Order: sequence, then C-alpha cells, then structure tokens
Amino acid sequence: MSGQDILIPWFQENYDDQVEGWIREELEKASLSIRGKMERVKETDMSLVIRVPTNEDDYYFKVVGSASKQEAMLSRELNITHPGKTVEVLAVNEMRGWLLMRDLKGQSLRTLKDKKIWQKAISEFGELQITELENIERLLQLGVPDRRMSVLKEEIQQRLEEMCATGLNKEQTNQVMTLLPILLEMCDELESIIPASLEHGDLHSNNIRLVENNIVFFDWGDASVSHPFFSTRIFWHALDDLIESESEWLRLVDEFRPYYLEPWTKIAPMRELERALRISDELACVQRALSWHLYITPNRKNKHESYNKPSQWLQLLLEQRALVGK
Repeated sequence: MSGQDILIPWFQENYDDQVEGWIREELEKASLSIRGKMERVKETDMSLVIRVPTNEDDYYFKVVGSASKQEAMLSRELNITHPGKTVEVLAVNEMRGWLLMRDLKGQSLRTLKDKKIWQKAISEFGELQITELENIERLLQLGVPDRRMSVLKEEIQQRLEEMCATGLNKEQTNQVMTLLPILLEMCDELESIIPASLEHGDLHSNNIRLVENNIVFFDWGDASVSHPFFSTRIFWHALDDLIESESEWLRLVDEFRPYYLEPWTKIAPMRELERALRISDELACVQRALSWHLYITPNRKNKHESYNKPSQWLQLLLEQRALVGK
C-alpha cells in the first residue's frame, strides 16, 4: 500500500504567496481586504485551512487533496441551491480546488447536548438529501464521485478480501467473506427502496453547526453520489456525545431513526424505510471501508496512518451484526 510518493502542493515553497494573491483578488471583488496576518489553522496531508481576517469578518481558505477535489465545487453548488444550509462561499478556484468561505460562527453540534437539536439536524439533513434526488446528474458533472450501487457491488466483489488483509485475523476474514453474497443482495434491496442521492461521507457532530437557530452542514470532502442512508452511520457514532455508557447507544440510535426517516415517507412507506435503514447500518461499514481503501489512503502522503482503516470498518460490520443478533 506504499505506492508512489504523493506531492502535497501546500507543503511546497511559495504556496502561501500564491494563495494570498488569489485571496486578495477575490476579496477586492467583494469590496473586502485583509486585516491582519493569515494563519494556517489546520495542516495535514489531506487538507489545508487558513484563517483570513478581513475588515468585515473572518474568512477561511480551504484546499484538499485529490481524493476530495469535489469539495469546493460542491460547496458552492449547495450554497446556491440550499442557501443558509451550508457554508457561505465567496469564491472558488475550479482548477486548483481552492475554496474561500465566510466564517460560520455559531456552535458545533458536538458542544450541544440538547437531543432536540440533534434530532432536528438529522431530519433536516434527510430533507436536503431528498431535494438532491433530482440533481444527481448535476452532482456528477461537478465531479462528485459516482459510488452508486452498481459501482459499490463491483468494488465489494473485487476488493473485499484484500480489505480484510489490512488487519483482520483469519477467523474474522472468513466471517466477512462468508457475507459476500449477502452484501450484494443488500445493495440491490437498498436501491429498490430508495435511489441514489447526495451522501455526505463524514456527517459527524463537528461538521454540523447551529448558527442563529439554523442547522448548517459543511465539510463535503468525503461526499459522493451513493445511497443517502449511508450518511447516518457516522452520525450514529456521533451519538456517543449524548450518552454516559456504551449500553445506551443502540437505544439512542433507535430513538433517532424516526427523525431521519419521517421526511422520506413521501418516497416510500415507513416499514420499507426502516428495513432500508437497518440494512444501511451494516452496508455503510463496507462502503466506508472502501472509501479508505480505494479513495482516501492511496491519495495520502502518510499512507501508513490509515492503512488499517478498512479492517476497522469491517470489524464494525461484524460487531453490528452481533449487536442486533445476526
């Protein structure tokens, strides 16, 4: 999994000078100017974020690696189609994947312990996904990765065994490989109930904010066109922030399911939706394993840091099935 060395543009000399020149040009178009020193607030081999103080407000510059190159374009598109529900985008450099956005302010969902706000958030995210059902071709044109069921099935067939080899023991590998035909059937059943839409890919509580009583979703670097219900898997894990012991987690997930599913009842009956969501709880583990194996890790400079992520997600698949008695 070593592969060739990945060149990270923002680790190169004079990169900040290029960025600052572009930022100044875009700010000037909006009658804004930099006031103070720009500061790198996040710097990894996957992304760079720079805080830009201006005469009006703080803005943030963001650039991501090739695995997430759709983020700038998708953020701008969603800012247009869902104003107030994602970041306010000032400018995008399509060639370089640069994104300049206004400070969101507000409070991260992670800092809020009010279940009603969390329930409102997952319900509103479902509503956003329903709107995007009709915009699939536009999303694909923007470069959002196509990970619909036909693609997912092919990836599962070709890559499941090698993902097991990233960290599962022999017994666990046998358990996962025995599930292969079941996983393929799951893909078909999910697609028969709800079609593809926008899938966030990393819908944890720090990627959702409450801004003046308005729920805002952002950080679309892991987004794809896939089964929309997969987005809930990360959100379910985030519910850990609301519980005091692990024994409460499954009960809380069950409590939250109807809030996500209610908007979808305009598409399918609740009974079918409940079945689809429980299937996605398992299949999303495989989809996320594939995300790391095929899309994220190969595009990282520090590949060893995420090499075993696929096996961790496959282990979660086995744990999920044991948890629900399968």
